[in-house]
Amino acid sequence: MQVLKSGSAELAPEFGIMAGRWTQYAGLGGMPFGAMWCVVPPGGRSHTDCHPERELVVVVQGAVRMEVAGGDELATAGSAVLLDGGEEHVMVNPSAQDPLVTLSIYWMPDAEGGDATAVAEGGGAG
Repeated sequence: MQVLKSGSAELAPEFGIMAGRWTQYAGLGGMPFGAMWCVVPPGGRSHTDCHPERELVVVVQGAVRMEVAGGDELATAGSAVLLDGGEEHVMVNPSAQDPLVTLSIYWMPDAEGGDATAVAEGGGAG
């Protein structure tokens, strides 16, 4: 068993926010998905992102306003946003004082529209 904590992850600038891909953790092996911690500063926002992977954005701390074509949705800590592959999106932190922390989990859907295990290295987040 491993405990992977967002607060101890090594973060680097990516997508206009700070991100820590799970490839930094030793011993995870061939996981069937990619994952990364994302930290958006108070009042911050990610760059517009669009990728073929499906993405599940789990709100760990704070709240996210996820902007997508046709509108936006607010999700708070303890909830998640599921994005389809090819869906343009922007993560916005509506708080003026608190950082937003999310866990982004992403994977390639299979040819029939279900879920598969192949993951593209550059996907996910934001």
